[in-house]
Amino acid sequence: MNYKKLLIIAVVLSVAILAMVITRGDSDHTHDGPNEDAQFEVRDEYTDEQEHEEGQVIELSEEQPLPATSRGGIELATAGDGKLEVSVSLPGEITFNANKLAHIVPTIPGIVRQVVKDVGDTVIAGEVISWLESIELGEAKVQYLAKHSEVSCCSIELVRAQEVYDNTLKLLEMLKGSPSLETLRKMNGSAMGMNRSLLVSAYAEFTFAKEAYLREENLSEISSKEDFLKAESAFKKADAQYVATRDSVNFEIHRNLLEARRAQHIREIELKAAERLLYILGLAAEDVNDLAALSKSQSPQAKEEEECNDPNCAECAAKSGATGQVPSVTDPRITNEKLAWYPIRAPFDGTIIQKNITLGKMVKDDADVFVVADLNTVWIDLHVYPKDIVKVKKGQKVIISAGQMIPDAEGVISYVGPVVGAESRTALARVVLPNSTGVFRPGLFVTAEVTIDNVEADVIVGKDAVQTLDGKKCVFIKDVHGFEPSFVNLGQSNNGFIQVTSGLDPGQQYVTKGAFELKAKIITSTLDSHAGHGH
Repeated sequence: MNYKKLLIIAVVLSVAILAMVITRGDSDHTHDGPNEDAQFEVRDEYTDEQEHEEGQVIELSEEQPLPATSRGGIELATAGDGKLEVSVSLPGEITFNANKLAHIVPTIPGIVRQVVKDVGDTVIAGEVISWLESIELGEAKVQYLAKHSEVSCCSIELVRAQEVYDNTLKLLEMLKGSPSLETLRKMNGSAMGMNRSLLVSAYAEFTFAKEAYLREENLSEISSKEDFLKAESAFKKADAQYVATRDSVNFEIHRNLLEARRAQHIREIELKAAERLLYILGLAAEDVNDLAALSKSQSPQAKEEEECNDPNCAECAAKSGATGQVPSVTDPRITNEKLAWYPIRAPFDGTIIQKNITLGKMVKDDADVFVVADLNTVWIDLHVYPKDIVKVKKGQKVIISAGQMIPDAEGVISYVGPVVGAESRTALARVVLPNSTGVFRPGLFVTAEVTIDNVEADVIVGKDAVQTLDGKKCVFIKDVHGFEPSFVNLGQSNNGFIQVTSGLDPGQQYVTKGAFELKAKIITSTLDSHAGHGH
């Protein structure tokens, strides 16, 4: 054990002696002739007993005054107050903005029939990026088309019931005025079904019986009482029959109209249910509208209409303006051959960053077929160490550095996690950063300078001005003799500046550039002095 200690001491002494010899040789060479780099000399104002701990003054050479910009030159500044932004440096990583990230999953299983977009392609909201073929969707579309056709075709029943109702009511009102049979014949062209026959017949019987009764009543003095009573009985019977017919017809037309309306309403409800099923299966309103256009184009009414190719046809132009043109049915979404095709659409404007789909592949309703991200903004996830957790808060300014080729960006902390990770032992702080140029790519590592405080300081100096001499912090101040180290106490700091709490007064001139050379001159001078004294 003693042998090892002796060996270590011997090595240390050898290194020290070698260093003093080299330093001495350099010093001797300096005194042999003029040195173009020499700009100052050290003057010791104290005795050897003070061991040169302080009071070292570096005087300027009269032959070579203080240079401004040459190698080893010294620059000065005047100490003054300022605001110091105190910051902590945190590592982080660029990630996707999860609020603008979508994993696209089909709502129903199907076979991939067409892939429109690939990884890296940009998409817009609602754009079709792939097509699937689904039996379930095809059946739902067929059901919707059937219900749509049923509603369209059976609506004529409601129209007919309404027309019969209106015309019959008009006839009933007319009968209240005791019209002539000739007047009633003018309504033969109006749609009333059997109601006209019933009402006109009952009215004619009533009119005939009434006239016979009135005639017998006028001839009661010369006719037999039996004939009068027969005429009176026939009149009352015809009157009762006429009133009953009117009530019956009035009731029937109301009931038939209500029944037609109810039946049409049920068909419309069934159509709406079939339409909602399409939405549940993932179709958009645009797809449903195209299906409705297909149903209209294939309806009997549409087929019976003659096509007009004359662009100057005023009648067709007026009709198109009133009802709207039927859209083309050549799109894959609405043709019969591809009726079971199901579109997968982009949920928002973004970029496809992942694709797990190929032609002919059967995908289930839980398959993650595409991942789309909006890269106009990204998240910067910062790792906050335990010692900095209480310092880092929401709303603090952050400077993000991602590399030499990427410009620094400024942001604000939007979220600080309440939990420390079990494995990383760090908390999460997040910055939402604009990325319109796309230079901040998810996956890159970054360094963030988080401003945790703003300190109003009486004296602030650059960090390069502060040196360590004899284990103490100092700055070099200029006086009448040259430059002298002033030992200082320091406060808060950031990457470029540091607060001086004592040892440097406002208004004093201090060295901002060249402080390290002054320190080196003092150290080498001290070694020379020690060597000369036999130390």
